[in-house]
Amino acid sequence: MGVSRPLNPLTRAQIPTLNGEQGVNKREPRERARKPSTLAVRSFHGCSRSECGARMVTNRFLKSVANPMKTCIRYHPYPLPFHHFLRNLPSTQYTKLENGLTIVTEEREVNHASGTKARTRPVLEDQMASTGARFDCVTTRELVGYRVTCLLQHVPLCLDLLTDCVFNNNYSETDIEWEKKVVYLEMQEHDRDPNCLLDDYLHATAFQGTPLARTVMGPSCNLHNFSALTVSRYINKYFGASRTVLAAIGGVKHEQIVALANTYMSKLEPNKCIDRDVYRFTGSEIRARDDSLPLAMVALAVEGPALCDVDRLPMEVAAEIIGGWDKSHGGGIDHAFPVARASSVAALSDAYQSFYIAYKDTGLWGVKFMGHSLVLDDMLGMVQEEFMNLCNTVTEGEVERAKRVLKTKLVSEDVDSARMCSEAGRWALFYGHRASLAARIASVESVFAPDVRAVCQRYLYDRCPAVAAVGPTEVLSDYTRIRAGMYWLRI
Repeated sequence: MGVSRPLNPLTRAQIPTLNGEQGVNKREPRERARKPSTLAVRSFHGCSRSECGARMVTNRFLKSVANPMKTCIRYHPYPLPFHHFLRNLPSTQYTKLENGLTIVTEEREVNHASGTKARTRPVLEDQMASTGARFDCVTTRELVGYRVTCLLQHVPLCLDLLTDCVFNNNYSETDIEWEKKVVYLEMQEHDRDPNCLLDDYLHATAFQGTPLARTVMGPSCNLHNFSALTVSRYINKYFGASRTVLAAIGGVKHEQIVALANTYMSKLEPNKCIDRDVYRFTGSEIRARDDSLPLAMVALAVEGPALCDVDRLPMEVAAEIIGGWDKSHGGGIDHAFPVARASSVAALSDAYQSFYIAYKDTGLWGVKFMGHSLVLDDMLGMVQEEFMNLCNTVTEGEVERAKRVLKTKLVSEDVDSARMCSEAGRWALFYGHRASLAARIASVESVFAPDVRAVCQRYLYDRCPAVAAVGPTEVLSDYTRIRAGMYWLRI
C-alpha cells in the first residue's frame, strides 16, 4: 500500500482526488481539447528503519513549494472503437543516459506547442500556479515517485520545476520542523483507519524482519531525531541516476524528453550499489482485538510471485475468480462468485475482496473480508474452500470469466495517463520495459485452467498463510486450525 498526496499541506476538503480532476471533460463540436501530459520521476529505495521517517518528511518538504492544479482539461485518449484502439497502440521508447538514468516515453497523436524557458528558484510558486500543472508524490514500501500533470507547452518548464524541487532543494530547518508536525498528524490519522492498520499488520507479520514489514510512514520515534542533514543524505543515497526513471505519457516526443533530461538531470552521478535486505515470507498471524469496533476485518494471504515472475498472470486470474462483493451488490444466489453467493445468502460477511500485491522480489496474494464476529470462522472456511477449488477443481468457465474481467481492468487502467505513467516507470525500473497492452492481453488469453491449478498448487496448497485481524476477533479460529485448512486429506 502507498500514500499519495498533493504537493502542499492542504486540508482534506481541499485535496483533489487522484482519479478525477476538476475541469472540462468533453470537447466542443469543432474544437479539440488540449491533451495533458504526465511526467513522473520514480526512484527505487529500500530504506532502513531509521530512514523511514526521513523519507516521509523529505516527501512533505519537497511538496511544500507547489500549488495544486486549479483547472485541468481531462482528455479521453481513445475515442476510437476498441478493436481499432488495440491495433493502433502508441509505441513505448526507452533510452538510458550515460549516467544510468532511464527515460521512458509513450507518444500520443497531438499537435505540439513550443515550451517555455526555465525560471529561477525564487519564482517557483508563481510558475507552478501560472502553468496550471498539478504536482504530487506517491510513496509506497518500495518506491517513491514525484509526478506532474501539465499541458504540452509547459512540459519543459514543469520538468525543470520538478527536478529543481527534487534534486536542488534548499532544506530549511524551519520548514522541516513544520513538515514533521504535518507528518505526525498524518500518522495519527493513519492509525485511526482500520484498513490501513490491517495492511500494516499483514505486512508486519508476513515479512517480519525485512524492509517490507515497515510501514510507509515509519515509526514515530524517528520523526523527531533527524534534521536537514538527514534528509539531504537520504536524497543523495537513494535518488541516484541508476535507481531513477523519468517517465512521460502523453503528446510528448521521446527525443524531446531525452533532450530535457540531458539538460536538467545530466549532473546526476551514478550511485553505488546499496546492500538491501532479502525479502522473506513468514507464515504467522497478528491480531489486534478491539471489541469497541462494530465489525472485524481479517486478511488471509500467502506469498505470491514477484512482479516480473512468469506465474504472475495465472495468480491474477485466480484472484479474479474469487472476485469481490459487498452489500451494495445484487445477485444473491445468482452471483458469479461462489464466495459472493455464500456471503449474500448466508450473510457470512459484509464485504470481501481478493487482492494481489506484486513487489520486485516477492508478493502477497489473498483475500480481505469484513463481518460480524460470530461469522468470521464460517467466512474464513468458505475462503479456504475456494482456495482448494483453485488448486484442484477450477473449471475452464471460471477461468474464462476471470480472464474477461482481468482484460477489462487492463484496458480501463490504460486510459488513466497518471496511472500509465507510474506503471511505465515501475516496470522500467524493475524489468527494463513495459509490455504493450496488446501483448498483455495476449498473455492473459494464454492462461487456461490447468495453468491456474498448477500455479495455485505451488503457491496455495499446503502453504503457511499470513493472517492479520483487527476488531472483535474472539471467534476467529486459531492459527493451527487455519493452517490445517490449506490442504485436503482425501482417500
